[in-house]
Amino acid sequence: MSQHQKNNNEEIDLGDLFRLLKKGVQYILNLFLRFIAFILKHAIVLAVLIIIGAIVGYFLQKKSGELVKTEMIIASNFGSSEYVFNSINQISYQIGHKDTLALEKLGIPLDAGALKLEIKPIVNISRFSQEEETFLELVSESNFINEEEKAKMFARYFRYYKVILSHPKKINSAKILNSILQQLRDNPYYQEYNNVNLSFLNNQIKANEKLISEIDSLVGNYSKAINKQQQASSTFYNSANNLDLGVVIQNRNQVQDQLQYLYREKVANAEFLRLVDLGTPTEIKEKGITYYKVILIPLLLVLGYFGLIIFVKVVQKARKLD
Repeated sequence: MSQHQKNNNEEIDLGDLFRLLKKGVQYILNLFLRFIAFILKHAIVLAVLIIIGAIVGYFLQKKSGELVKTEMIIASNFGSSEYVFNSINQISYQIGHKDTLALEKLGIPLDAGALKLEIKPIVNISRFSQEEETFLELVSESNFINEEEKAKMFARYFRYYKVILSHPKKINSAKILNSILQQLRDNPYYQEYNNVNLSFLNNQIKANEKLISEIDSLVGNYSKAINKQQQASSTFYNSANNLDLGVVIQNRNQVQDQLQYLYREKVANAEFLRLVDLGTPTEIKEKGITYYKVILIPLLLVLGYFGLIIFVKVVQKARKLD
């Protein structure tokens, strides 16, 4: 093939490309003009729908009230993280589906309006070992485990949770969250586990306190004996005795550290599902589209009108085919 023929072919290809682009632009422009013509043709109906939707949306939004959120922080113990996670999701389902018995049990008025309950773990990466981090990363990236199962697996590795209640301002969120917490605590298995654990901690604390008292008494008597020995003779006690005293003091420090840990555990496990912070109502910064009913209702009416027109056109064409 000569150079002249190659140039002709390239010119033909470019010409076809420009013609296709021109047709595409004209087609898009025609669609836009037809859409404008359709809007102008139905402008009165659309304007009425938008006005009606805006009015209805305004009153619905005013009736439901401005939503706020209250975040309660709880600490799970005795491996109850998965139980807490599943229980909150179950209560959330009952609230979302207006389960009358569940709402009465939680002290939620039937006309409380829009309520939403969710739970989120408070992640503390520093508490994870390298093996746990690797395992959680593999689970997160796995395509063989669905999202619900992943959430349950992750729940086992967290102790602190945020229980988030989205609610109208008029609702007493503290009362509802306390009722939810009490319902979570009403578990015979974990209650018995908690009682046994508290009894064990109290016994360990008493034993450690007694041991520290005995060590202090021993060190005090030893010091008095050394002072009497020094007064009776000009000789000093040997290094072996000094070494023994150092070991005793070191052991006391270890017992003291263990006692402090036991104190912390007793506070953390004083009751099953320890309440860390009840929280107060705060503004919801990230609001979903359902919150803006003044915009959502008119949009749904307009889309419904468009859908009705399309349905009528389809029916008309189907009848012509018949």
